[in-house]
Amino acid sequence: MRRRTVCLLLGLVATMTLCHGSASSDDPPPRTERERDAERKRTIRSTARDLTIPPVGSWRRRLAAEKSPLKFLPKYFPDLFYDPFTKNRKEMVEALWRAARTGGDQAIAGPRGEGKTVIVECVTIYCVFVGEVRFPLLCAATGEFAGQMLTNIKTQLETNDLLYADYPEICHPIRALAGAPQRAGMQTVCGQRTMIKWSGPKLVLPTVPREAVQRDEQLRAGGAVFVAKGLDAAIRGVRHGKLRPDFVPIDDPETRESADSEKQTTQREKIIEQDLAGVGGPGKRLGRVMLTTVQNRKCLSYKYTDPKQKPSWHGKRYKLLEKKPDREDLWDEYVGLRHAGMQEGDEFARKAHRFYLKNRKTMDAGAVVTSPKRFVDEKLPDGSKQEVSALQACYNIIADRGQDHFDTEYQNDPPEDEGQIEGPDLTAWRVQSQLSGYPRGIIPPDCKCLTSGIDVGKYALHWVVDAWRADATGFRIDYGVQEVHGTTTKSDDKAIDQAVLRALYTWRDETLAEPYATADGTQMGVAMTLVDAHYRRDAVYHFVRQVGQKSFRAAMGMGQSGDGATKANFRMPAKKGSGKKLGHEWFESRQANGVRLIAMNSDFWKRWKEDRYLTPTDRPGTFLLYGDEPRPHLAMGKHIVAEREEEEFVRGRGLVRRWKAVSRNNHWKDADYMSAVAGNMRGIRLLGTEGARRGGRTRKRRVTYLDL
Repeated sequence: MRRRTVCLLLGLVATMTLCHGSASSDDPPPRTERERDAERKRTIRSTARDLTIPPVGSWRRRLAAEKSPLKFLPKYFPDLFYDPFTKNRKEMVEALWRAARTGGDQAIAGPRGEGKTVIVECVTIYCVFVGEVRFPLLCAATGEFAGQMLTNIKTQLETNDLLYADYPEICHPIRALAGAPQRAGMQTVCGQRTMIKWSGPKLVLPTVPREAVQRDEQLRAGGAVFVAKGLDAAIRGVRHGKLRPDFVPIDDPETRESADSEKQTTQREKIIEQDLAGVGGPGKRLGRVMLTTVQNRKCLSYKYTDPKQKPSWHGKRYKLLEKKPDREDLWDEYVGLRHAGMQEGDEFARKAHRFYLKNRKTMDAGAVVTSPKRFVDEKLPDGSKQEVSALQACYNIIADRGQDHFDTEYQNDPPEDEGQIEGPDLTAWRVQSQLSGYPRGIIPPDCKCLTSGIDVGKYALHWVVDAWRADATGFRIDYGVQEVHGTTTKSDDKAIDQAVLRALYTWRDETLAEPYATADGTQMGVAMTLVDAHYRRDAVYHFVRQVGQKSFRAAMGMGQSGDGATKANFRMPAKKGSGKKLGHEWFESRQANGVRLIAMNSDFWKRWKEDRYLTPTDRPGTFLLYGDEPRPHLAMGKHIVAEREEEEFVRGRGLVRRWKAVSRNNHWKDADYMSAVAGNMRGIRLLGTEGARRGGRTRKRRVTYLDL
């Protein structure tokens, strides 16, 4: 209204002047006092809006850091990159930098919590600041996640004091907004608008004249554009004026829901292969890098990090635990101690922690963790540290969340049979899921006897205690690891024998000191314990003679070993001889030193015991573990499936079934089948599998459905 009034007055004055001819037509019309005041105020406001860029804090520091992202990131983001770069993180940084400079595709799967998102955000800032990237398109599984990445980048540009000191031409105009994006439209430097945009899903960095920084340096980041998009939204046609994306970092492209959905996985793959592939425009260089974590074997991340399925993406998968420790059996015991401690009210599992501290050198041997600093180094109320190594942190995850979770989220190697229970082959999960519901140490009703098996090793005894019903339904009521103290790689035979003897006596005194009992308190002792005599025969023979052979026997399995090497094949004697007792796929022979040795057909009994785990829980002849939670039995399940029976062609014999090792940790498997043999020695029979003996051989008939 005021401008209109002024214009009318000026028009009136001009008309009067023309009418009276008192002034030349070329003279500017005289300005009123109000006009002069308005012009003065406009000049003052314009001068106030015009920014003066502070001098660069250190050109030397800035130019030195710009030589490499591995120098830039720890220099300008020390609170995020305070440890030396691990192999995993270094490869992620270099992949992003390589794609920014030369284009191309790369997919890398890293362990969960490896800082992939932080790497994407900070490397993108670096690539823009050094001028290699003008338009990064930040992609994530959803628009919300992508928007959070953009927010994190804006926070760094607005609050990072070292960035502000060395890159004032970018950070000073941003800070000058003082959190009010609406001021961006009128912001100027040296009288020129900065064209900054600081709101919505798009960020445009300010553009300032070169003379504003008081040095003849090329300002490469001004006018760069950041856009954030989720793979759950439209991406085609992304541009800003004439600029189109030239760099596409993809951070975790899928959610848990989409990873489990074949339809959503296919849709996201189309977006990556069609929409994202064309955002740069025809004939333009475009770099795409996917940093992710595998969720299952059907998900998008698994496909893109598999060079066989997506060779152009040069997929790589990194593990947190690159190489397992040599003594996994001790870690199995650690996991068991952690579970037991927490069940007994030990919130932080200090008993397991002390066990690790005592045996740390042995338990760490052979292990390689890719992120050695990745553990919780905090003191607990008792003064001890929560964790003292990354390896301990790995096994805490395994103990608390399960092996499948660790393999998937931290090893990028999800199990093929995750969660599988039904099927012809025995899996660790199936073993873990065979649960009785009875607490540890409690004998279920109608059980006739208890048996035990002990596998003897140089460093540990693996033992089990089982309860049996007459129809061969079995219950594992207890198991564990008894450490053999005092043995080293340089120990001689005598020292090893003495250590094994001490461990066997300790197990007898501690495990069998108090009889197991039923829920109503009825006690029952272990009727038969078989001790493996393959490894230290003399020590085991001495032990069973000393403790009495009424309920203890030395035992040897015969057949094909787990590693495929041929041991003595089992051959049942034709008839009873002096000192011989014949059983079902086992026989007892009296040795010259008085030891009553049990020879077992290991091939048969391993197969027999696997059938028990595969028998449904409501059928006779099934085998169940104590408790109602599968997770505590993780290590047991792994040991039971550490060997697989496979067919192999042997000249002169045709197809032969042999047990092949898939893991060295099969110790509980040996104790497992030895306890079954002990049960058979005490009269436990699977219905219909054993008939009358004729001519020294067992007549067998097939078990029918009616029998069961």
